[in-house]
Amino acid sequence: MNAEVGVYPNPYYGSAVWDGSGNKKELLRKLYFFNLPSKCEISIWTLAGDLVDQFEHDAATYNGSDLEWFNTYSDGTQKFAGGEHAWDMITKNEQAIASGLYMFTVKDLNSGEVKKGKFVVVK
Repeated sequence: MNAEVGVYPNPYYGSAVWDGSGNKKELLRKLYFFNLPSKCEISIWTLAGDLVDQFEHDAATYNGSDLEWFNTYSDGTQKFAGGEHAWDMITKNEQAIASGLYMFTVKDLNSGEVKKGKFVVVK
């Protein structure tokens, strides 16, 4: 894992027009992790150290179908670059995340190497 992993857009602004609208707006938001290893585990944390969400990425099979945005606005044939994974900004407890600074780790499941980063959410 030589390249730095990251998130875009960073900062994320809650008023972004590309995220959709209507009564499901919180479920239609998304940001992207990039430069991911082919198989990895992504963990997102608050500054207090609370785990917000955790999920695995597999470049060979990931197509974004776990996000409401793609289920609403796509025909299901979307393709992702191998090193990208979209996240709907919904916690493991099924709640929309709040504005703030978040940290993340990306653990390469083949080598065990861990990379770290951060992103900002402004709603």
